[in-house]
Amino acid sequence: MYAAKAACYVARYYLAGVPRLLLLFLLLIAAFHASRVLREPRPGPDRPMDFRTCYVGQHVLRHGENPYDDATLKAGWQRIARREHLASRTQPGLPNLPFLYPPWAAALFGVSVGQVPYAVAWPLWYALALLSLGLLAKLWPRVLRPENAPAVLWWEFLLFALALKGTVPALLTGQPTFAALALGVGALAVAGGSWKANVTAGNAATPLPRWRPVVAGLLLGLAAFKVTLLLPFVAWFLWQKQWRALVVAAAVVGLLSALAWHWAAFPTDLLPTYQHLLAQVRAQSFDPADPDYPLTQGLTLRLELGNVLEWLRPGSSAWHPWLHGALWLAALGWLARQWQRGQRLAGWYMFLVAGTLTLLTTYHLYYDAVLLLPLLAFARHLSRREQGLLLLALLPLLLPLNGVALALGNPVGLQFLYFLPPLGLLGVLALLLARPVNG
Repeated sequence: MYAAKAACYVARYYLAGVPRLLLLFLLLIAAFHASRVLREPRPGPDRPMDFRTCYVGQHVLRHGENPYDDATLKAGWQRIARREHLASRTQPGLPNLPFLYPPWAAALFGVSVGQVPYAVAWPLWYALALLSLGLLAKLWPRVLRPENAPAVLWWEFLLFALALKGTVPALLTGQPTFAALALGVGALAVAGGSWKANVTAGNAATPLPRWRPVVAGLLLGLAAFKVTLLLPFVAWFLWQKQWRALVVAAAVVGLLSALAWHWAAFPTDLLPTYQHLLAQVRAQSFDPADPDYPLTQGLTLRLELGNVLEWLRPGSSAWHPWLHGALWLAALGWLARQWQRGQRLAGWYMFLVAGTLTLLTTYHLYYDAVLLLPLLAFARHLSRREQGLLLLALLPLLLPLNGVALALGNPVGLQFLYFLPPLGLLGVLALLLARPVNG
């Protein structure tokens, strides 16, 4: 009897406010995605492709060479493979994985994992990616607590992360997204206490120790190696007026950039070579004449709204920045209107709005959607009907729709499935703007 009562208590505590059918659905989806690990061949030096590009990029730069030159990057990998006697069958760089990270990212990798041989570095990186995913699940509840957000348990964050269809493939390819997000959310967790001053009865507010924003800025500066994911974090610190943390972050980026420029034999060549590489990447994108379009162009993975616009109207890429900018202006104008009405919007809510806009308007692949884990807290503010709409908008990021299209032979009539994720994110943005959350 006591055991049954204890079980009921635990169930009420852990499932409070969480629809059981939704948890079961997420659990089944997460188990399906995790089973990919069993279907994949055993990882080797070529498997963590995204990490390998970063490792080779820093190696090339430390030798005074240009990591943005494709031939130089490939030569750097061949040098590493010969030196460490690695059995490699693929190459980094074009047409799939060029080094497109900023110079300070190469410097960060050069002073960290670049100090150990690649044969040791890539297993360590896998361990770091798993640790980062666990840290994300543990840190988000700590970040949300000072903001008076509804309670979400760490295992719910982890379950949601694994249910996102890009998470497991990104872990297998050694994607740096998880490490960058863990650093960014760590910065929010460290600085979180300084946003809520200690107030005791009859006493004025007492600021918390000054080391918090300094450490937060250090973590934020390190997270900036994945610069395209930085906007939501910067928006959070700006909204909370944490100027010291932003200054420290800028200083960290500046120091790492100076180190990268010091390593480069010809620093002035980095920017033009990067621009040339970016033009090559764009040239191979959005080509409907390709018989394997959209598979060969990576459009099956992209989240930006321009992906849909180009599919609907080929050749419209010149208009994408204007349309993306209009989306930002419309959303920010709406937020400004709420502020004028006296609403003090929650910092984590601002993070979600900026994060969704970031995914919709800059180059991101579907594994970057792990940025939106606080949607679990947002869902607590919604009615059951609105929760259903949110789940419907997220389905393209949960279900393997592109796998369904491939299993059916990738007919042209089903290619619209590849473009549903950004449309789903547009629905998420609409729900966010329709239901502002006060802090």
